[in-house]
Amino acid sequence: MTNQRNEEKYQPISIIWRLYIYAIHGYACEIMFTALWEFVVNLNWKLPGVTSVWVLPIYGLSGLVIERMYLAMKDTVPQLLRIIIYTLWTYCWEFSTGFVLKQFGACPWDYTPFHGDFMGLITLEYAPLWFIGNYMVELFFMRYTRMLFWGPSIDNSICHTSSSNVKKE
Repeated sequence: MTNQRNEEKYQPISIIWRLYIYAIHGYACEIMFTALWEFVVNLNWKLPGVTSVWVLPIYGLSGLVIERMYLAMKDTVPQLLRIIIYTLWTYCWEFSTGFVLKQFGACPWDYTPFHGDFMGLITLEYAPLWFIGNYMVELFFMRYTRMLFWGPSIDNSICHTSSSNVKKE
């Protein structure tokens, strides 16, 4: 009975907090990617990662959409197909948000130097990276983000059981 009352105290984090987590994760990944890109292309050991504040809502909202897609498809659609669908969504979202931002001169990316670009807003050359990124998001990041709960502190003695506490039959 006590355990049931304790479980009622824990609430999953809200959609706003998940938006925040997905946004910060995307922002950090973008900075790391651009830093590594700068190193690979220019051998710049300073690893200057750059991005724009615009990627916060872009990644945050996209993370929530992918989360909803996952919940709708997890029991009926094979994982490989889900990742392909997420990747297609990523391209649609990147193009759409880039197109709107470009109207205001605020699009932080320009793929025109790439051979597989479309209007400088998306490039097919990033498809493997988006695929792997979406796979990692489903496999780890989204899974663990959805496990986060708000609640009272957990008594550490409950979490650590020793062999003397285990009842032998």
